[in-house]
Amino acid sequence: MSITRLGSGARVGVFDTVLMFGNNFGLFGSFRRARWLLRRFHSITSPDALILAETRNPYETPRSEHMAYHRLNRRRGRMGGQIRIRVLFRRHRSPWFDYLFVSKEELRHILEGTGWRLRETIDSTGSAYIAVITKDQ
Repeated sequence: MSITRLGSGARVGVFDTVLMFGNNFGLFGSFRRARWLLRRFHSITSPDALILAETRNPYETPRSEHMAYHRLNRRRGRMGGQIRIRVLFRRHRSPWFDYLFVSKEELRHILEGTGWRLRETIDSTGSAYIAVITKDQ
């Protein structure tokens, strides 16, 4: 089910870990939506829960067109690494949706006040990294 459809802990149970591998941190879509969903995750997870999320630092790129896109996004009030995409498969098309890539600093900023904090990051190849996110104690 969509992460936005997760309800209260009473409806779906209580989780110890939320896995968001395969760049699935991007499913948060935007700064505002990420903070809303993180608060929701806080309410349906155990006191010692973890979020393990993979993303990419969008600013680690040599491509000038990527940097121009980041600047355009910021002028529009969006995060630099926020992209708008849709999925096409044969004759099927998804609706357009936002997908979010963030730097480690942006990730920390998103987490502020949500009940979560960045415990550590694990670097991968290129600009990819895994964020180990824990509940504030």
